[in-house]
Amino acid sequence: MKLDALAIGAHPDDVELGCGGIVALLASQGKKVGILHLTRGERGTRGTPEERQREAERAAEALGAAELAFLDCGDGALRHGEAEEDALIEVLRRFRPELVLGPTPSDRHPDHGRSHRLVADACFYAGLTNRGPGGPPHRPAAVFSYMQHDTFEPSLVVDVTAVWEKKIASLAAYGSQIFQPGTSKEDDGQPKTKVASREFRLAVEGRARHFGLLIGAELGEPLWSRLPLAVGDLFTVLPGGLR
Repeated sequence: MKLDALAIGAHPDDVELGCGGIVALLASQGKKVGILHLTRGERGTRGTPEERQREAERAAEALGAAELAFLDCGDGALRHGEAEEDALIEVLRRFRPELVLGPTPSDRHPDHGRSHRLVADACFYAGLTNRGPGGPPHRPAAVFSYMQHDTFEPSLVVDVTAVWEKKIASLAAYGSQIFQPGTSKEDDGQPKTKVASREFRLAVEGRARHFGLLIGAELGEPLWSRLPLAVGDLFTVLPGGLR
C-alpha cells in the first residue's frame, strides 16, 4: 500500500507516546498512515516481545493506522549499520511515504538517538538508485522528529485536540508498559520503570497542554525539522485561541 505518512519508533509505544495524536489526526483526515517499530522491545524491563507486538497491533488500530510493520534492529543496543539501513530502505520503497515522523535526535534512551540517525540516513539513501533493495528509489519529502523524554525547541506544533481520545486509547493498549489511570494501585507486581509510573503518564498530558497553549489550542504535539518549513499560505499557520 502506498502511504502518505510513516511514523517510525525504536520500540512499541514510542510512536504512540510521541506523535500518536498526529497519526490519528492524519488518519482522520483520510491520509494513509503506517507505523513501523524498529524492534519488538525484546530487552525491555516489562512485558515480552509477543505481548508488546499484540499491544502494538491494538494501538495501531486505535489510531487508525493503515499499516503496521516491525524490523529487527536490536533493542537495548539498537544497530544502525548498513544491514539495518537496507532493511529500512526496503520499507520506505515499499510504502513510499511523503512524510516520515521519526525519533528525536538526542534522548535519555540511547536507542532513540541511534534510531534517529538510522531513520535520517535511510530516508536519504532510499533516494539513491544504486543503494539498497526494494524497488525504485524513493526519498520522502520531509522527515520530522517527535519529542520523547528530552525536550527540544520545536519547529512546529500540531493541534491534536480533536483526536486526543484516540491517542489515549492507543496508550491504553500498552498495559505492560504504561501506567493506566483508574487502576487500583501502581504496584502491579512487575519491575518499576519510569514509563510505567503515574508521574510519567500525567506528564504526557501536561506536555501536550503546554505545547497546545503555545499555539492557542487545548492539546498539541511538537515536531522538529532539520530543514526550514515550506509554507505556501501564511494564514494556514496563524495560531488560534485567545490572543
